[in-house]
Amino acid sequence: MADDQKDLAALNAARRALGGGDNPLPAGTGTLQRQADQLASMGDWGPGAEDVNRRLLEVDPQRKVAMTRLARCLREKGDGEAAEALYVEILALDPANMIASNFLRGLRLKRERVVADEVEAAVAARKAAAAAKKAENVIKRAAAATKKAENAAKKEASAAKKAAAPIAEPAFSD
Repeated sequence: MADDQKDLAALNAARRALGGGDNPLPAGTGTLQRQADQLASMGDWGPGAEDVNRRLLEVDPQRKVAMTRLARCLREKGDGEAAEALYVEILALDPANMIASNFLRGLRLKRERVVADEVEAAVAARKAAAAAKKAENVIKRAAAATKKAENAAKKEASAAKKAAAPIAEPAFSD
């Protein structure tokens, strides 16, 4: 227990030195904080990190570091909406929070890119439809020209056949 008290005092001193304010960590959070720090330093944002940061937030619901880490855990597991809501909450507490601000800015840019890509795809689809319609019209005109040429050829063949047929001599009777 004495080690836990020393660790808690050291964490509080480090927190004050890093500009974390004078609000000391509540008793019993030293171990959780160390776990959260260790998991974050290892880049582990899985279920264990999510659990530890949720437990830290149960003790201190406005702990911005735990909120930021939890938002990262949520993002990593694909729950972008929950992460976004948490980042908005962080900015409500700390408008200068660069992590939350950067994530939300990146999310907004990503959404704008998706919309731009959708617009670009719609324009390309319209152009492709117009090109297909033009091609269809060209095919129809070619088919009509072919039909006309076939009819003209039949007429010429018929006329040639008539011209080549022997003229029948009139029969004379005596």
